[in-house]
Amino acid sequence: MKKEKETSKREKDAAPDRTVLGAERSLAILSAFIDAPEPFGLTELEERTGLFKSVIHRYMMSFIKEGYVVQRADSSYQLGPRAFQLGKAFEAKFDYADFILPALEQLVRETGESTAFYIRQQDQRLCLYAAESPESVKATVKAGSLFAIDQTSSAQVLRFFSVPGNAARSGGRYVCISVGINNPLSSSMSVPVFGPGNALVGAMTIFGLSLRFDPAASEVLRGKLLGLAQDLSLRLGATSQAYRNPSAEVFDETALQETSSPE
Repeated sequence: MKKEKETSKREKDAAPDRTVLGAERSLAILSAFIDAPEPFGLTELEERTGLFKSVIHRYMMSFIKEGYVVQRADSSYQLGPRAFQLGKAFEAKFDYADFILPALEQLVRETGESTAFYIRQQDQRLCLYAAESPESVKATVKAGSLFAIDQTSSAQVLRFFSVPGNAARSGGRYVCISVGINNPLSSSMSVPVFGPGNALVGAMTIFGLSLRFDPAASEVLRGKLLGLAQDLSLRLGATSQAYRNPSAEVFDETALQETSSPE
């Protein structure tokens, strides 16, 4: 029986790769357009995909024929109407809750504290989703609650990272923390979550009672939150460039503003 199990495991490990190389190349070429600032030619596509120009050109002929790519008068390429239709079909069926709520619930299971996801609504922040701690004594917030853009960790994220280009100015520090801002007994840590175009979607937050939850001292937990935010961002449509040299160090909005101010 043991020998049969070992044989089965070897067969599983040696299972053939059933992925399709042509499909992977097609997706690599089309994905190169996602964060492109402007149309580009075969040279840029070669640099972005690692494929030879001759190979890319053959694929482009099919993409143009099917309407996924358009070739301009200057011979550069851009995504075509069929790609737009595909994106709209995805958008019509896409539900943030399917991605964000499982991430919040995972954080609750791994930390024991409550979690929430905030988005910016003009000069306020809206709790879009929330998941409660299983502890009998806990900090809570209800989905749908509106709060001011204050000095809480989620507000820091929404205020700073909603400005285009600010993510690159953070110095790799994406974890904001706060202690006792609206409730003297609670603390929180938040990180930005990005989406299409690497634009800010919202702030993912862990919060709890300060007696057992110390964001400043919880480097491992800060790293866990940031790692989960990076994974969630990719699922929501951001690219791997959304976070620049990310670290678990605490983001200091005030210090950054002071260093950026003219003398």
